[in-house]
This record gives sequence, C-alpha cells and structure tokens, in this order.
Amino acid sequence: MTASAHNGGIGTLGTFVLDVNNLETCSTFWCQVLGVDVLFHEQGMQGLGREGEHPLMLLQKVAEPRQGKNRAHIDINVTDLEASVHRVEELGGRQLEAHILSEFGIEWVVMADPDSNEFCLVKHS
Repeated sequence: MTASAHNGGIGTLGTFVLDVNNLETCSTFWCQVLGVDVLFHEQGMQGLGREGEHPLMLLQKVAEPRQGKNRAHIDINVTDLEASVHRVEELGGRQLEAHILSEFGIEWVVMADPDSNEFCLVKHS
C-alpha cells in the first residue's frame, strides 16, 4: 500500500515543536533566524510565527539537555549560504560541519542553535 495525497490522510502538519533548555535565548535566536515574532508566551513555552497565522514553531522548556543526534531537524532555505552561516553565528548559533556539503544540486551547512539543536541552512541551485 502506498501513501497518496488523494486519500485525505488523517491530518495536516501543524506546528514544529522544539525542546529547549534556555527558552528566552532560543526564542530570541529563532525569531531572528526565521524573521518571526513571539505570538504567545505561557509557562514553559513560546509560540513563534507571524501575527494572524498559526504558530510556525513552538519552543518548549525542558530540564534535560539534548543527548545524541537529533532524529529530525529543520532545513532553512537561504539565498546566500556563507552570509547566512555568519549571521547565525552572530546570533549565537554554531556551525557543526567545517565545510559546505553538496549533493543533487543542493548545498547545505549543518548548524546548531544555542541549545545544540541541529538544523541546516540550505541553498537550492
């Protein structure tokens, strides 16, 4: 049996939830990286997105630090890969791979947010 867009599925993709230790630092970081605002702030969580829209990302404060490799990560499309890496580093992120990776006409750099959550900056040719 194959999945098909015609079968209606059981739901739609909603908000991306990211566990963080430092809610304020990560909120500031992700708002600047994605160009969004804090839509709501409740005890232990913040919803990030654009006014009038469903939150794009939900940051959830957790006590335990991230361990091991992320099983899922965010890809952020950019037009200037080197400038984007530099800007992310200015905002408190860090580059995890020492060089630009390339495959299938796509270039990307593996990065981490201030809480070490991995994501990629991606440039499509």
